[in-house]
Amino acid sequence: MKNTLLEHGRVSTFRLAMLFGVVFAIGNIALLSLIYWQTSSYLVQRIDHSIIGMASSFQNLSPDKVTQEVNDALNYDLRRSNMYGLFTSDGKVIAGNMTSLPQGLPADGKIHQFSHLSMPPYPTQHSVPEPVDGLARALIKQLANGTILVVGRDFTQLAEIRGIILNALIVSGTVILSIGLLSGFALSINPLRRINVIRETSRRIMQGELSLRMPLSNRHDELDMLSTIVNTMLEEIERLLNEVKSVTDTLAHDLRTPLTRLRLTLYRAQQQLSSDHPQHAFLDNAIEETDAILGRFRALLRISEIENRQRKSGFKNINPEETAQQLIELFEPLAEEARVSLTLQSETTAFIYADPDLLFEALSNLVDNAIKFTPPDGSVTLKLSQINSVVCIDVIDSGCGIPVSERDAVLQRFHRSNTGHGQQVKEGYGLGLSVVAAVVRLHGFTLQFHDTKMGTHLTVLCAG
Repeated sequence: MKNTLLEHGRVSTFRLAMLFGVVFAIGNIALLSLIYWQTSSYLVQRIDHSIIGMASSFQNLSPDKVTQEVNDALNYDLRRSNMYGLFTSDGKVIAGNMTSLPQGLPADGKIHQFSHLSMPPYPTQHSVPEPVDGLARALIKQLANGTILVVGRDFTQLAEIRGIILNALIVSGTVILSIGLLSGFALSINPLRRINVIRETSRRIMQGELSLRMPLSNRHDELDMLSTIVNTMLEEIERLLNEVKSVTDTLAHDLRTPLTRLRLTLYRAQQQLSSDHPQHAFLDNAIEETDAILGRFRALLRISEIENRQRKSGFKNINPEETAQQLIELFEPLAEEARVSLTLQSETTAFIYADPDLLFEALSNLVDNAIKFTPPDGSVTLKLSQINSVVCIDVIDSGCGIPVSERDAVLQRFHRSNTGHGQQVKEGYGLGLSVVAAVVRLHGFTLQFHDTKMGTHLTVLCAG
């Protein structure tokens, strides 16, 4: 059986590995988010303190010295991260490295954050740097002569740190989830292999091999615990079934001899009477009932023989078309006597691996029942076909049919349907389809009932 990803997803080991991977990924995201938040807060505080310190150097200057101080501050800013600007009351530039007054920010002497176009701090000699979108924090206040002073610092590095942390989140999260997926897949291979072995063993047990037991390993894990419980249950079930079968088989076997003697005694008593004697008819009925009981015991022993067959020494590749031809030849006289049309529809099919005698016996029961429960001028069709690699053997009749509510019951021993036509329903022992079911189970085939407007349609799917 193929180990698909869906099957791996059903294994608890795989799910636990994926759960741990998700938990670790969430923890990693939370950790990096906390680092980013603390780093951002620390940088903001450092920048704000720096801005306050830079702005304090302009407090005691006269208005005419502010311009000179702004230019001197720019000359000392080797990293080009500080921002200075001196503007008129209407926003025209007087001095500084700012091209315009930040829009929408009040001149209240408090620090505000805004977006701006900034130049790279370290331009190359071989290319002209292009301005990029940046962030800045600045303090804006109006001086006594009406000019507006802006002191700030570029804050673009925080956005870069944010990008670095975001990339780290994506990469680490992907790596953790991938490791969790691969680990879960690898760790679930062995449990899934053991589950498939348990599944195959269960299938064989359902087909009647009650002596099989679930496999155990040296791990003593939950699968071994469950297998031990199931094995204990199987041992008890096998013991109870063997006791029931033993009682049934013993009764059938032990009673067959005295019943045979009883029939012989009745037959001898009948032979001693003349045909017109009043007791002759009673003895004839007694012999018929004794024959019916013996027939049931023979059928019970035959079912037990089929169900208890462990070896398949009689199995071989057979041509189902030859078996179908033999069935038609065998039942044509019976069909003519019952005034039922018996036909064969055969397609070229592959050979099937089966016991020819048992398969012939099972199909004989199906055809015999079809003829028995089909009224005169009806039809019985034996059809051979193949769907993909499965050989289908259909028995279709125009008889009374089997109600849906009785389809499971007719496969049980001694069950006889209450629907039918005339006296034919009372014939038989209610064991024909039980023999069919036993043969089908032994071969690993499948017996299917189909819904039809009239009659019965049964299919034996020959695919073990």
